[in-house]
Amino acid sequence: MSKNIVEVKILDLSGGGGGCSCNAAPRGPEMMQIFIRKCSELKDALQAHYPGKTSLQVIDLASSPEEKATEAGQMLINKTSPAPLVIIDGQARFAGSIQVNRIVKEVGEILNSFKAKEDI
Repeated sequence: MSKNIVEVKILDLSGGGGGCSCNAAPRGPEMMQIFIRKCSELKDALQAHYPGKTSLQVIDLASSPEEKATEAGQMLINKTSPAPLVIIDGQARFAGSIQVNRIVKEVGEILNSFKAKEDI
């Protein structure tokens, strides 16, 4: 059986950067609302474009030691990438913001590659 679900994770640090490379500054309430809205927009867009073919997790590294220990988690902890970090099928793809259209496009390309492999 071939894989047909694309897993999208958004890794974030509590009070992390959100669009800048300086993860040290905590997010204010307004920035947190924007972050939450973008996550919701992404969830809705993925479901609209690819119903039943994606999963989305938003993970705060402060409450997930398992994710903190991953290579992607360490990229945020060590400040080599700005938060949030978008992971698609295990690969870090976008950092510093949630670019809904680009993520949806990337997921579509991955799903198309699954279909192409099934057709062989």
